[in-house]
Amino acid sequence: MPKVTKNNHTMTVPRRLSDFTATLSEGSKESESPNNAPIPAQRGRRRSSLLKNNLRDSIAIKDLTGEEGVRARKFDLDGDGLLDEAEQAMMRYDIDGDGNLGLEEIHAIVSEHLRAKNNIGALRKVIAGLTCFVVILALSNLGTSLASAILVKETAADQRTSEMRIIGSVDVVGTQSSAETFEALEMDVETRRARRALVVDSLKANPFGEHAHRHLARSADCTGKKCDKDIKFDTNYMTQDDAERMKAKCELGRVVNVKRSFPGGSVDTKSLCRSGSNIVIKQIEYLYRRSSSVLKCRKKTYMIARKGPRKKQGKAAIRKNGFDMVVISDGKDTTFDCDGKNCYISGSNLRQKHGEPCNLNHGSDDCEAGLVCVQDANDVTSGRCLSDWNNGIWYVDWVNHKCVQDCVGGPNCGGDSSFWEEEFATYQLCCDTHLSYLTGGYKQCVPDLDFYLGKGQDCSNSRTCRNDLVCRKSALNGSDRWYCV
Repeated sequence: MPKVTKNNHTMTVPRRLSDFTATLSEGSKESESPNNAPIPAQRGRRRSSLLKNNLRDSIAIKDLTGEEGVRARKFDLDGDGLLDEAEQAMMRYDIDGDGNLGLEEIHAIVSEHLRAKNNIGALRKVIAGLTCFVVILALSNLGTSLASAILVKETAADQRTSEMRIIGSVDVVGTQSSAETFEALEMDVETRRARRALVVDSLKANPFGEHAHRHLARSADCTGKKCDKDIKFDTNYMTQDDAERMKAKCELGRVVNVKRSFPGGSVDTKSLCRSGSNIVIKQIEYLYRRSSSVLKCRKKTYMIARKGPRKKQGKAAIRKNGFDMVVISDGKDTTFDCDGKNCYISGSNLRQKHGEPCNLNHGSDDCEAGLVCVQDANDVTSGRCLSDWNNGIWYVDWVNHKCVQDCVGGPNCGGDSSFWEEEFATYQLCCDTHLSYLTGGYKQCVPDLDFYLGKGQDCSNSRTCRNDLVCRKSALNGSDRWYCV
């Protein structure tokens, strides 16, 4: 046996497990007494209790092959025919298979134990770091909650502008970077015609005066018909509540857009205001007076009549005040004429450029000066603002109840149209929109429809006709002339 010296003491270390077992056997014989059980039996009882706690990891020696069973019996220290987890580990580290653990094999066991100890230490550090991180997150969430609670106490939401403001101040806490879009609605036919008639009557009464719907486009270097006028009639409307929300946002320098829908599914969006836009507001005060039976009203003064019990007679109705607003942005203006309930919209900002969508029933009101709404070739329900002067523009002669052309000297000419006339690209649109009540079809609506269509015109030289007419030879005997029929 090798000898190991430590602190001037010499001890003998067995090279093999058998030597260590023999030494233990000799010591047990010397200490054995009649009243004491053998030491191997006590160790067997302890091992059996450990084995009961971990029976799942034990293997039966009888289930092993012959050579493996012989090797396993050498490590069955308690002699129960089973190898527990510790005994299996000892057998696994028996590299040479002689049933004994030498110094090299014991060194491997100790090295693995030290590596496991180091790994456990590293895992403890990782667990400690994660615990600190979770604590920091919990503290940050607690701080955020406290800040939110303090902010709620010191701020309030402005229902008018959807902003967060400091209580007792006009300072804004939250801002909005994205644009907000409001939809302008289409007026019904009767409302649109009534609004247009109001503008026309005002212009006729004072043709050269200032008017909210009038914009003179003349300049020193501008000539031609398209520079003569640019009357901006009401094209759409929205509720006054929406208009007031828009007004509040424009005053704060927000980006606000107006969206409009046209027949055929076309949608057009215009920018209303942004930072730097000018806003002019004229408040209209409505006066409410008592009346017993007759309802009399005019702009800026309303007389409301109510019938009912005596205690309610003569009480004035409560109604929201109207206002006029003009928003100027990028050199274009948008006008809002609000009556307390609805706001009617007009302005150069809503006039469509060349090629942009328009409503055929609005004639030229949707388009810029010099353009008229022409039927789209791909969709009969929609139109585009185009220049169509060469084909002749039609408008209504309300004196004679005819649709006439904007020209002088022809059978269908009605003279130059006034600057407030509603102009159409075709006689069909003109007649269908305003004179559909006439009987007799288009011939009753147009002064000389046959002449416009070319019926009866001489085609002897060209032998061609307009529209669906055919050039045929005259039926008169001896005539060599051809006519469109």
